Amino acid sequence: MINFLLDLKTRIHFGKDSVKNLKQELYPYKKILLVLGSGSVKKFGIYDAVKKELSDAGLEIFELDGVKPNPSVDLVYEGIGICRNNSIEFILALGGGSVIDTAKAIAVGVPYLGDVWELFIDESRITNALSTGAILTLAATGSESNRNSVITNEKTTEKLGIHHDCLRPQFAIMDPSYTFSLPPVQTAAGVADIMAHVFEQYFSPTKDAYMANRMAESVLKTCIKYGALLLKDPENYEARAEIMWASTIALNGLLGAGKIGDWASHMLEHELSAYYDLNHGVGLAILFPNWMKHVIDDSKLWKYREYAVNVWDLPEGMNDMQLAEAAIAKTREFFIKLNLPARLSEVGIDDKYFETMAENLIKRGKLGSFKVLNKEDIISIYKMSN
Repeated sequence: MINFLLDLKTRIHFGKDSVKNLKQELYPYKKILLVLGSGSVKKFGIYDAVKKELSDAGLEIFELDGVKPNPSVDLVYEGIGICRNNSIEFILALGGGSVIDTAKAIAVGVPYLGDVWELFIDESRITNALSTGAILTLAATGSESNRNSVITNEKTTEKLGIHHDCLRPQFAIMDPSYTFSLPPVQTAAGVADIMAHVFEQYFSPTKDAYMANRMAESVLKTCIKYGALLLKDPENYEARAEIMWASTIALNGLLGAGKIGDWASHMLEHELSAYYDLNHGVGLAILFPNWMKHVIDDSKLWKYREYAVNVWDLPEGMNDMQLAEAAIAKTREFFIKLNLPARLSEVGIDDKYFETMAENLIKRGKLGSFKVLNKEDIISIYKMSN
């Protein structure tokens, strides 16, 4: 296990009616910006419940809505302007990861004197941010308690992330019933996103991390147990609760503590999303089994054996390569069971930009750690996925 620093500052209010904790969390703020998606929270009473709690707290509320699944820096600019012009003290996100990431980007952009996109080019410039909070309506990214924000710049065709402890929300309201009304594809893509976050930390060159690995396997088995169930029974509270908690544990820092993460597949997917506005979880579900196939070699079979036996309960008597191939097949089968596409061509993506995307990724530095990918590796994974 390698040395690490972990600061889990986010307070979690988990369970039914946890929105009632808003008033105490927002004391003593007077002016807040409420960041929203494109309108679905207003259809099912969630928005009304939140607005009631905010009104009861006597807050002056400004709103910014219209956040897209791949959030745009243009809306971040708009939010920064609202905050500066109205002396906003706190930013509250009501939605999924894209809404929370937008709130974080606004929060870090308000005190920064330059163009906020400069921070996504060079995150070492980040020093501080406005405080944020999150009311989660989609279990997927873990953004409700992590130090990350991913934003798309449509003008430059870039989707980049920043990472800083000042981006961790001050609190998160997590009511599993708020996810009952999600369309099946969003539920399924969210489960794939959670599993991908675990994979990025599980498939690591760090061998001595027993507890982190067993925790990671537990999160994966939770997704496997409850993910498909939710497609049949979307209002199963226990299943929603387990998946929602899995989303937080998958990326709040616990599973990566003491380990070197990989994150190459996420970078490959970000390039796809920047060019094609692809749903992030869908992209990861397509890419990850092919990444798993591409990076196999004899020196890594120990990890695939752990994955096959501990996650998929495959028989230990199989040889290591058989276990690896069977576990990868199980992974793909599970994503198909969630009704997620298996190929990029199924979502309208061809090979037009594969080489350009690979060049973009290589320019940004080292890609991967379980296996460091070169340009040819990236193109090969894209082609395998097509």
